[in-house]
Amino acid sequence: MKAEIIKLWTCPTCGRQFERKGQSHSCKPYELKLHFEGKPKEKLLYQKLKDAIKKQIGPFKAESLECCIHFVSTFTFAAVKIMKDKIRVDFSLGRKIKSKKIVKEMQLSVNRFLYCVDIHDEHEIDRELLEFLQEAIELKDKADTHF
Repeated sequence: MKAEIIKLWTCPTCGRQFERKGQSHSCKPYELKLHFEGKPKEKLLYQKLKDAIKKQIGPFKAESLECCIHFVSTFTFAAVKIMKDKIRVDFSLGRKIKSKKIVKEMQLSVNRFLYCVDIHDEHEIDRELLEFLQEAIELKDKADTHF
C-alpha cells in the first residue's frame, strides 16, 4: 500500500508547517542555541535524544520555541524542555501507561494522556522511551494533542 502524501499548510507569518490549515500556534521563533546557554550537559542529552529518535523512528524536524523545542513530523509528537539539570520530554498517547520513567501525567480527554519523562543521563534514552515516542508519532487522531 502506498504511503499517503500529506500536503502541509505553511503559516505566511512564520513559515512553520502544519497538517491543518490555520492551525493555532505561536509565530514567535526562538534561537535553538538560547535553550542551551550554560547547559552543556543538557545540550548533549538533547542531541543524544534527537539522534536516537532519528535512528530508531525516522526523520523529523525540531522547531525551537521560547517554551520548548517541538519535535515535528506532520504534527508535534513530542516537546523537549531544557532544564537546569535534565531535559524533560512530553508526549501524548491514546492510552494509559505505567512506567517508572513517567514523572508526571495528565488525562487530556477520554482517550488522550500526556506524559512527562525526565532525562538526567544518556542511558535513560532507552528502548522503552523510544517505543513511547514511536507510538506518539504514529497517532492518527491528533485533534486534541497539547503541549
